[in-house]
Amino acid sequence: MAKSPNKHNRIYAKAVPLADKLPEDIESGKVGAKDDPKERAKFLSEEYDWDKTEAGPKLWNFGPENAGANVLVDATKGVQYMNELKDSMESAF
Repeated sequence: MAKSPNKHNRIYAKAVPLADKLPEDIESGKVGAKDDPKERAKFLSEEYDWDKTEAGPKLWNFGPENAGANVLVDATKGVQYMNELKDSMESAF
């Protein structure tokens, strides 16, 4: 949990383990940050039962160094202006 400087906004983060064999697919290059978001969403939804909206444009970053087997996903629903936080969240990740 982090608070904004004016103490009116809060953001919470939750960590969960990735599905079995997904880290190996990321490290081997089957899926990665440079893939087209639509193709990445299709692969993750078919192989690992991810929601297509979270696997596409809401998948913000792979880490560390945008190449590792960790994933930062915006899983918010109905929240505006999350793209304004994207750069801060990626740098913290």
